[in-house]
Amino acid sequence: MTPEQTRTAILLFARTPQAEIQHKWLPKGELLYEQFNEHSQNLISRSGRSFFHFSEKDQQGENFGEKFANAFQRIFDLGFDRIISIGNDSPHLTNLEIRTAIQSLEAGNQVLGPSRDGGIYLLGLLSSEFDKERFLEFSWGRRCLYTELKEYFEINNKTPHILPAIIDVDNSSDIPLLLRFSKFIPIGIIQFLQTQLNRVKILDIEVVLAEITPFYTPNSNKGSPAYLPIPA
Repeated sequence: MTPEQTRTAILLFARTPQAEIQHKWLPKGELLYEQFNEHSQNLISRSGRSFFHFSEKDQQGENFGEKFANAFQRIFDLGFDRIISIGNDSPHLTNLEIRTAIQSLEAGNQVLGPSRDGGIYLLGLLSSEFDKERFLEFSWGRRCLYTELKEYFEINNKTPHILPAIIDVDNSSDIPLLLRFSKFIPIGIIQFLQTQLNRVKILDIEVVLAEITPFYTPNSNKGSPAYLPIPA
């Protein structure tokens, strides 16, 4: 790596699968987030930049904003000038977005990757523009986050490079939309999501039947193909 490249770090800010399922309800969520983490780590490994993974075991703070800001601070304190942060819930993320973010950040431009729910899936930040106290004031986890960050950068005359918007996965209601745009999602994740979507539909039907049919017992017909065991 060149001296410039060695001063760029990539941060995977993501809980372990075991911790994720405590915050985001998804069928077989632990297995799904294992695949999501692996996908993110594979992308990062191809970047040729230094890599840090801050799971809940490494995060320090009382809330998301504090934990996120502290992670950036710790990496900048190691001597890095630029950090690109991603999560583990955006299976549409590809090498193209990572490469584009690296090139733009190393050219001196901060980077935002908006998610379709109003948040972000990627943040590229220069150490010279990192204000930890201001960081804590952003609406982390809310639909206005992307707009707040973009306006903050523009107010400070640092128009960020904006990546294409993609979908992230927070719960089972996100799965149908995700699968409508599956072109760049790894086939293993697609197959798993399709299986989980089918299972969610079955559970929804069972809830309706239980409400309108007093004698209905969920899973009573276990020999039906609809009730084949979900692969572990």
